[in-house]
Amino acid sequence: MKNLILVIAFLTFNYTVNAQKEIIGIVEYQNIVNNENGVSFATPYKLHFNSTISLYTREGKGEQIKNKESENKIEGGGTISEHKIMKSSTPMAYYYTNNSASELIFRETIVDKLYEVEDSIESISWKLHSKHKKIGMYSCQKATAKYRGREYTVWFTSEIPISHGPWKLRGLPGLILEVTEETGKFEFRAIKIDVQPDRKEVLEKLNKPVINKITDMTTYKKVLENKFEETVAKLKASLPRGTKLVTDCDVCPDPKNHSLERFK
Repeated sequence: MKNLILVIAFLTFNYTVNAQKEIIGIVEYQNIVNNENGVSFATPYKLHFNSTISLYTREGKGEQIKNKESENKIEGGGTISEHKIMKSSTPMAYYYTNNSASELIFRETIVDKLYEVEDSIESISWKLHSKHKKIGMYSCQKATAKYRGREYTVWFTSEIPISHGPWKLRGLPGLILEVTEETGKFEFRAIKIDVQPDRKEVLEKLNKPVINKITDMTTYKKVLENKFEETVAKLKASLPRGTKLVTDCDVCPDPKNHSLERFK
């Protein structure tokens, strides 16, 4: 009986310690797209996470940033700026990652068509740098890597020791708070961090999404390849006859690819 009591005590202690080590949180991000004509748009997203699972979900409509130079800094290194609303009635995009099960599932709308895709978790070859800076109250370290055709500079904090980040970026020994893509077109910025959220709310968000119609990656890649042409065709059809359409990226090395992922 004495041995049984000791075993129960040990298991209770072990469970308590493991429960105390559980890391959960909610981070609010801005997904920013900077265009060649100087116009930028920011879209709000939220990242719910625990130690192994994350869900990155679009939370609202895009906002046009009118004056980036005069933006006001807020918690976490994000911004508040003047904007106008970009209306959209399509279902919100999400990116679900389960490291233990090696699952990556996401939903995107491309040229008004909805796609739910089963992707794969790829190992990102991050290079850690010695440079550090503060983002909000967190000390962050610089890291760089190439992922799916683009090169990224990120800042992550080991003070929140989980391997998640915005979009599909992950795999560092700390939460990614800031991302800049090499051309400057894409950015991700954390604007609010809550590491003591309602546990029930977070765990409910981390349930695996139910997919209505699965799109394989081969089909998804073809959709991305045709995205530019389809978008231009749709815009031209909506313009008065004889109107010339000028894109924002005529001088870019790859003007026909405005997507985050470049598979060629």
